[in-house]
This record gives sequence, C-alpha cells and structure tokens, in this order.
Amino acid sequence: MDPIASIEIGTNSIRMLIAQKGKPDSPLKPVLRKRVITRLGEDFNKKEIGTIKPGPLARSISALKDFFGIASQFGVPCPIVVATGVVRDAINRNNFITLIAERLGHNVKIISGEEEADLTCKGMLSSLNHRREPLIFFDLGGGSTEFISTNDKERKSISIELGVVILTEDYLITDPPKGEEIHQLSNRIEDTLKTRLDSLKEIGKRKFSVIGTGGTVVTLSKIIHGIGEDDSTEAKINGLVIRKKDVGLLFEKMRGMPEAERLNIKGLEIGREDIILAGTLMVIKIMDYFEKDEIMISYSDLLEGVLLHYMEGEKNG
Repeated sequence: MDPIASIEIGTNSIRMLIAQKGKPDSPLKPVLRKRVITRLGEDFNKKEIGTIKPGPLARSISALKDFFGIASQFGVPCPIVVATGVVRDAINRNNFITLIAERLGHNVKIISGEEEADLTCKGMLSSLNHRREPLIFFDLGGGSTEFISTNDKERKSISIELGVVILTEDYLITDPPKGEEIHQLSNRIEDTLKTRLDSLKEIGKRKFSVIGTGGTVVTLSKIIHGIGEDDSTEAKINGLVIRKKDVGLLFEKMRGMPEAERLNIKGLEIGREDIILAGTLMVIKIMDYFEKDEIMISYSDLLEGVLLHYMEGEKNG
C-alpha cells in the first residue's frame, strides 16, 4: 500500500510524518518522523512587527527541500503541507507560500487555529485509549496554543496567542532570566488563560481528563521519564502521565540554569534550551487553571490528524 505524508510548517519547527494506511482499528502506521528546528517565528514581534525574517525563511525553505526529497524517496511525491502559528499572522505570509511553490513546486495550506485544533484532536484521539468521559486537549506550539474540549455530544475549540517562542522572546530576555521576567511571564499566561478559556470552564463541573501534546509537552515527558532522543517513539510516549509536582520541580531546577547548561538534561534536544522554560511554565499554569495534578501525553497530533482527514476524504470521495 502506498505511503502518505504530512508536513507542518510551525513557529519553532518544521515536522514531517510518513505513514502507511492501516486497519480500521489502527488507521495509520508511522514509518518515519522528522523534525528540524527552524525558528520561523524568530523576532516576529520585534522591529518589523508580524514579519517572517529572511534568515528563518531561508532555513525553512532549506528544511522543506530536504523533507520533500526524503518523502519522494519513500514514494510520496506530494506530501500534504499545512502552515500554522506565525504564518497565519505574518504580513508577508503570501510571499512565503508563493516562494515555496515557485522554488520547490509544492502548495501549502494555511490553516486557521480552529482547523488546527480540530485536526490535532483527531490525531490525538486516534492513538489514545480513553473512557467516554469528557476530555480537554491542548497543543502547545511555538506561536499559539490550541485547546479542545470534547464529549459525546459536542466539541469546542479555542486557539490563543500564547506560544513558547513568542513568550520567550517577549519576556525572558536575560540568561538565565531574572525573577521579574518570570513574574511578568507568569502574569501574562494566567491573565490570558482566564480571559480566553472561560467558555471551557463549564466542563469543570464534570469529571474530565486533560491531554497535552506539542514539542514542549513531549519534551517534558521525556525528561521526567528519562527517555533519550533515540528512544522517542509513539509507543513509548503516547499515554504517559506527568505530574504537576514533577513539572514544578523541573522548572525550579532549570530557571537558574544558563541555556547552555540546560542541554545537559537528558531528553532536551538542541534548539529547545531557550524556550523550554516558558513552555514548562505554560504547562504548569494550564494544570493550575484546570485544577489538575497530572496530565496525559500524546505524541500523536496534527500530523496524524491531517492524514486521517485526507483518508476520510478519499473514502467519501
């Protein structure tokens, strides 16, 4: 059976999943995952506000060229490519998308925050065994975070402008950051969650679980559970649980470390050492907001959701 592939152009990284179509109870069998940190959102809120800079743009074009080459070697000449995060808001987003089409010969779809949330939910649900209780999913990205509440009757999604790259650049200026910087970051996260997620609070009247995904969330699970980069697979990470107590201890350990020293922590990949602190604080504040002492982790996410959506279209087409 011919493989299929999805690529996400995100604020912090570009990711690709190549998979084989599986059986109804397991519709996707991952063949290869690739990720390159390109930091497309670098300085996005500084100087030229809302503009993708030439350096990140060039890095992203180079990474996409490599990904398209790899996909072709696996028999996938036309991966499904979506753009999220800062690309949605960039003033020069059309120039970026046109450049990809002209130089690399591939089309890119910019998806809304709501579309991203729905597709992420689809991908996460495909890989996690769960009871019929209500769930809240969140996907913590570089430029935004998507929240989805779902139960047997309805689904609601919200995308908020809190992402680890943007928060780091806006608040954590010194290395390691000063106490006042962390205090201001903490206040920004708390205020935004209270303002934007109020409509999800209704679910709090019932029993529910919180499931997280995204680079920061997966990284925290690897650090806390002692999983090295070479052992990072869907089978090892999907369904893991992390406790707020452990996340809090890790935050306190890292906040006084220079970025270079954080790289000695097992499970933390190069290129994430600067943004991991803001991401860790985000996870803590999300757990605080929903009054949870622990959350479950999903490695499967938007990339699976994009492929499943495509397969549904094929089936119904």
